[in-house]
Amino acid sequence: MMKRSVKLILSLVLFALLDELLGSFISDKVLNVLFAGIAALMLIGLPLVVYGTVTRNRWGINFQQVNCPRCHAPMPRARMPKSRREMLWGGGTCDKCGCEMDKWGNPLTT
Repeated sequence: MMKRSVKLILSLVLFALLDELLGSFISDKVLNVLFAGIAALMLIGLPLVVYGTVTRNRWGINFQQVNCPRCHAPMPRARMPKSRREMLWGGGTCDKCGCEMDKWGNPLTT
């Protein structure tokens, strides 16, 4: 097992090589526009995630364990989405009773 300092030095060398390689293929103007676009997305997305976490909507991140609203069985942390909605926005389906819920543990009506 490598020491942390060796891993750090190797990663810095790899990043420097990658920077040189990308710098030779992509102009600075393109990289600046790309950086500005990514920064704009982050400036828009981060407040949405923070607001969604505070108000408990679909944009938020749930850090708590969720129980089924119908049978109160604990939902597993590692989940396998059963629908597109679960894949995009979180939530799950209870294995015991089949209740669908959002990521906050609220039952969903179909």
